[in-house]
Amino acid sequence: MQTMNLKIDDSFFPHFKAMIESFVKDHKIEIIEDTNDYGNSYPQTVVVRSIEEIRTRVSEAQKRIENGEFHTQEQYELMMDRFFSEQLGMKR
Repeated sequence: MQTMNLKIDDSFFPHFKAMIESFVKDHKIEIIEDTNDYGNSYPQTVVVRSIEEIRTRVSEAQKRIENGEFHTQEQYELMMDRFFSEQLGMKR
């Protein structure tokens, strides 16, 4: 079975809804309720709450670059791998 997300123009929505309801009635499609809470399913260290927080993080990263923290591409790649692992909980 395949899943599809759609954006429907407000003026067309009543017609589209009627078509979907007829497909549901004929068991051609099934409406799936999306109960995943995407906003709260990430570690809090990853969630950005303001533009100022983004600016601060970018500024800190630029300062580290300017201070010579990244000497080689290999060191940079290792640091990025560590960041993805520690901050995002995933392998890069």
